[in-house]
Amino acid sequence: MVGALIVILDQIVKVLLAPYLQSQPGWQVWAIEPIVKLRLVHNSGFVFGLFSDSAPAWVVSLVVIAAIGAIALVFTRQIESPSLPTRIVFGLTFGGAIGNLIDRFRLGYVIDYVDFGWWPVFNIADSAINISIVAFIVLLLLGRVERPSATPSSFME
Repeated sequence: MVGALIVILDQIVKVLLAPYLQSQPGWQVWAIEPIVKLRLVHNSGFVFGLFSDSAPAWVVSLVVIAAIGAIALVFTRQIESPSLPTRIVFGLTFGGAIGNLIDRFRLGYVIDYVDFGWWPVFNIADSAINISIVAFIVLLLLGRVERPSATPSSFME
């Protein structure tokens, strides 16, 4: 559910915002001057635009698909009884990855648009992925990745 919500929100914003920004001088406009600018960027690379224009789009897409598969494998094989926060975190991860993957298949690049000036330009899908990584680390540190066992363990086990 969370993943689907992220995909839908991400794609709606990109479909509405990209044409608007293309009509603006320099494909950009201040959202909150001088803090946040909306600037249209076509990211053909990996995370934060790494290797843009140096790797074919199909290679980047294959790497993204492999990463999604690896995350799905960890989630389904390593976590027996995920807690609600863990399911939400993985929903954010999958939703963000699929939202950007849709762009790659549809356009050959990812549409990014939020620009703080000091950080790489990003989008809702990127935000979901980054938030999910931080949240998963917090869940790991707190021992809250899995639901508590319904049966109490005996003292002698």
